[in-house]
Amino acid sequence: MLAWRTCKVRHDPFDGAGAARHGGRWNSPGRPVVYAADSFAGSILEILAHSTRPRTLPGPHHAIQLELPDTLLERLKPEDLPKWDAPDSAAARDFGDRWLGEARSVALLVPALPCQPVGRIVMINLRHPDVGRIRKGKVFAVPWDDRLF
Repeated sequence: MLAWRTCKVRHDPFDGAGAARHGGRWNSPGRPVVYAADSFAGSILEILAHSTRPRTLPGPHHAIQLELPDTLLERLKPEDLPKWDAPDSAAARDFGDRWLGEARSVALLVPALPCQPVGRIVMINLRHPDVGRIRKGKVFAVPWDDRLF
């Protein structure tokens, strides 16, 4: 499977520090995890969904393509976890924290809120022993299109 990670240029796209510092829908603070998307467009939508300044260019970002063997993936269907999409969902966070703690798989596919019903987020457990099996492409600049803003 191919996944895409987009983030501000001042951050390493594969370190999980932001999720560890602030937490996310699927993890509590203190747990490093990389959030990627199942498409480059989905990774861009995630940036826009989290923007604190809508209608303005979000500044310089870069992205990376990740290649994950299917054997590293665990999949969660939306119907398997009711209320995953609630604001500040404790159910989603608890599920993700449990998954990270148990190290059941390198990556977990979960629903992507801004890309419903088909988009997926790819969470990557950086502490899993097989994380090195993920192939990373070259980091490239995100060319923001002014028409989005």
